[in-house]
Amino acid sequence: MVDTGGAGEEPGRRRSRRTAWIVGAAVVVVALVAGIGVWQYAARSTRIVAEGVTLSGGMAFPDCLPRMALAVYGTSDDVVVGQTLRNPSRWPVTVTSSDPEVYRFEALSDDPDDHSAVSSADGAEPADTSGQVVLPPGREATMWIVDPQRGSVQDSGVWYSFDEVPVTLRTLGVERESSLQLPGTLYVGGGKDGDQLGAALQEACDA
Repeated sequence: MVDTGGAGEEPGRRRSRRTAWIVGAAVVVVALVAGIGVWQYAARSTRIVAEGVTLSGGMAFPDCLPRMALAVYGTSDDVVVGQTLRNPSRWPVTVTSSDPEVYRFEALSDDPDDHSAVSSADGAEPADTSGQVVLPPGREATMWIVDPQRGSVQDSGVWYSFDEVPVTLRTLGVERESSLQLPGTLYVGGGKDGDQLGAALQEACDA
């Protein structure tokens, strides 16, 4: 018998093999597209949470007032707020401040088992803060808010409020513009310092 090298293969069998190859390639393409979709969803659904304030300073609230504000500073007060940020996701997240003169990040502890935020002992922004921090899953960092109303006209009686922080988040190679919702509103201004405002509010509570 002479070996024809498959030249005599039936056309139907050749079509079946071609169909199987096309189906297999289509399955691979569908799997790749699905994988990319899952990757994009995982990256874009990752978030950073602003939790309890590490250090706020400013005006002391009378007991009769609801604690709705993050902090309140009078016009003459130096605004320095330490805010805790946490990464609750399964992936590391790079957080970059869109306004690094105002919103800056304290370096993480070198101990990977330390899940607590690092805070300055003297109530001032540390010298080694930067405009970017990488937060591993479950880790916390301190974001410092310094003079957010800079450049604004400090008219008597005018309050400036801040409840969001503009940032860029990068996860799994995907970068997106976002904002961090603060757990309260930071108020600055009013034409009086914090002690005067606190005394005035206490008088209103006592009335």
